[in-house]
Amino acid sequence: MIDISASVMQFLLAFVVAAPLLGAVAALLPAPPGLKGRNPDQAVLRHGVTVTGAVLAAALVLAAGFDHEHPQTMQATTDISWIPALDVRIHLGTDGISLPLLVLTALLTFLCALYSYFKLPAGPSAKGFVALVLVLESGTLATFAVLDLMLFFLAFEMVLIPMYFLIARWGGEGRQPAAWKFVLYTLLGSVVMLLGLLLVGLKSGTFDMVALATDNGRGLTTSVQVIAVLAIGVGLAVKTPMWPLHSWLPDAHTAAPTVGSVLLAGVLLKMGTYGFVRILLPVAPDGMRTFAPYLAAFAVVGIAAPVRRATSNG
Repeated sequence: MIDISASVMQFLLAFVVAAPLLGAVAALLPAPPGLKGRNPDQAVLRHGVTVTGAVLAAALVLAAGFDHEHPQTMQATTDISWIPALDVRIHLGTDGISLPLLVLTALLTFLCALYSYFKLPAGPSAKGFVALVLVLESGTLATFAVLDLMLFFLAFEMVLIPMYFLIARWGGEGRQPAAWKFVLYTLLGSVVMLLGLLLVGLKSGTFDMVALATDNGRGLTTSVQVIAVLAIGVGLAVKTPMWPLHSWLPDAHTAAPTVGSVLLAGVLLKMGTYGFVRILLPVAPDGMRTFAPYLAAFAVVGIAAPVRRATSNG
């Protein structure tokens, strides 16, 4: 652990979340004459490598300054009121669960940007490609860093649009049906998840994930917890993806460009499981206890089905 002040840690986490989004905006702007060089596409790809490299460096410093002796404590926290009428706050923080995922996301996105610099997939625009990858990175990092239910939902859904276009515009054979299948599955799951998040926030009186986890479900009746787990769990299960809501994944993986496939497998598929651990387990323990046997059964089927298919094909 490196001794870093709390204010610097706050800045590092905010930078990690916001820098890719700002970089995406910059990627779409005309490059200054001195930076265009002979190949404008290479200039914007170099911009993507620079932004993702800076985010990775900040994430590594954040990890170095993290107090690993107290991984259960939220660190580098920022808490600013955003929508007072709804008690929605810009609340960021990281602990021993989210920190490895932040570093993993920053590392994989940097490697994808570096790969694209040398081998850009065929598509309409290098600018659009870099901007979409950076927006995807920002949404994923925000998902692992936000501590407000409404912000979590926004960040969780923020990755939907860039991944759709990466598949639909830069993907391979069958990219359009695969992209639409990905969108439809995730959108339907998101609508149900939003209702569950609103139910938890309104019934408990707060959308703050730390306060809800500290309360450990005591402010919610068992019936509310069961409904919340069912609703939120559907949205999370689509992104996990859990059987039987997983059929969009093979098509998306096959049709996506290399960068999209790497980020999909390496980062996006972890968002659903993270939501179960970060939200449902501490906020609705009674509801999770009710559904635990069914979730375990679905997980076993999800493991056994591909094995059986591979055996039959062999």
